[in-house]
Amino acid sequence: MDEIELRVKKAEKLLQDGKKEFEVGLYERCCSTSYYSMFHAAKAMILCLGRDSKTHRGTIYLIWENKEELKLSESDCSKLSRAFDLREESDHGIFREISKDLAEEILRDAEYFIRKARNVIESRKRLKS
Repeated sequence: MDEIELRVKKAEKLLQDGKKEFEVGLYERCCSTSYYSMFHAAKAMILCLGRDSKTHRGTIYLIWENKEELKLSESDCSKLSRAFDLREESDHGIFREISKDLAEEILRDAEYFIRKARNVIESRKRLKS
């Protein structure tokens, strides 16, 4: 299995973990885990282009920079950026509590983003064949 496939598998596992965290009321953890699921999906898409980044911000930058080639909308890219910001807040912040509604929204965004990433990766594989 190559790194792209491993990243997608990791994204899907983390998405399932985020769902479990949500179900038991761990909304901050859910936001963090949802972001990490999106991050691994983003890394997989970037790797499809033969590019990579060593940082989270760098990966997000490459997603925005290559959005047309990846067939991502600004909304798709914004979901990743927003999840990153919320992950920072949920992991390190002390002034804002993550609500159930917000956690549910980020979880839905992660599910959507991973589905989009799978489609991008599959269509790029077909192009190479």
